[in-house]
Amino acid sequence: MLKKVIIVTALWGLMIWSACSNFVDEVDPIIDQVQDDLLNDESQIPFLSTGVKVRFSTTYDQLVLLSDGLSDALFFDSNVPNATFPQFREIDIGNIQLDNNSVDNMFFPLGELRFFADDLIRRVDLVSFEDQEIKREALFTGHLYGGIARYLFATYMGLNPAEGGGVIENGPFIPSAQMYNLALEKFQEALAVASPGRETRLVNSIMARTHLYAGNAASALQFAQNGLTAGDAPLQSLHSTQSSNYVWQHGGRGRSQFVLDERFLGYVTADPNEAARIQFQDILGQDGVTIYQLQTKYGEVDDPINFISWEENELMLAELELNSNNASALARVNAIRASHGLAALGALDQAALLVERDKELLLTGARLVDQRRFGLFHLPAGSWQFLPITEQERNNNPNIPDV
Repeated sequence: MLKKVIIVTALWGLMIWSACSNFVDEVDPIIDQVQDDLLNDESQIPFLSTGVKVRFSTTYDQLVLLSDGLSDALFFDSNVPNATFPQFREIDIGNIQLDNNSVDNMFFPLGELRFFADDLIRRVDLVSFEDQEIKREALFTGHLYGGIARYLFATYMGLNPAEGGGVIENGPFIPSAQMYNLALEKFQEALAVASPGRETRLVNSIMARTHLYAGNAASALQFAQNGLTAGDAPLQSLHSTQSSNYVWQHGGRGRSQFVLDERFLGYVTADPNEAARIQFQDILGQDGVTIYQLQTKYGEVDDPINFISWEENELMLAELELNSNNASALARVNAIRASHGLAALGALDQAALLVERDKELLLTGARLVDQRRFGLFHLPAGSWQFLPITEQERNNNPNIPDV
């Protein structure tokens, strides 16, 4: 089954990636099945690498919406026009049923991302390459996105409301701490084949965040110091009219299922210049009275979503330097603010830093993690703080305890 899925996904990926990047002028007639071993050829490796990247995009955008819906960044209110999905209400209040189909529809692609990335590495080992750059790029892609899949399991999925982690190949539950270590092993492999410059800095930033979320401050600082710098392009999930941005689709102009928490209106009211990074439009509730803020950060169907950026790397460094070199931490935050045309802060403490993260990393999946890291979770004890490993996985995996 998965072998057929990877073929179709990669074919679909070529269509989506060409729409996003406009680098393919012609595409051969599409077929839906290929003899599996015919893919073990140098000419097919870029095609399979594209499939991995596409599956990342179609997984990450769902995780961003669902995790920000579970956090205090977004909320669901049936008074909002077109807010009708009961599964989104479950996520908003942290009372998530194991058969929640929005979580289920995200969990399977996340598993595919892990499989596709690992399978790409397996296939590279079967091919004799004439072009070593094709091999290097494939190894980089496979290890990078294999690590990202494991990172996403550790960060967003959970066996129980306060117990994060995931599963691999119908195996036993892997707690977040162990899954982060597996992700770091993959990132280390990606770092070993990364090209000098931005690609190397990109992996360092991702490793810094992984260590930060795992509670390893010293290691996080080491990697962040070698991470992305101002001017470096972010790693993003890419979208198109054929594969729409899921946040736009269900928490934006596509359909207003989720809307922004009121504090974002407060940020912009206090400083109108904040509209440069906190974008929204007012929409009127069905009661004809209540006004809500609908995000327009992703105002178009094909807007990309940052996975990691130089701005986040600077925020990580600021957090890690806050107590040891406050002047440097403040300068880093003010450099980000200056890039948006915002006035400099005069001082920086943890509360102010968290506000800056709240604004800068809005709708990138960071808020839920920050709430857990800093003891700021807003829902009652016993509520889900992760998205649950689905009922289907629990039923099909003999290594996961019965509900």
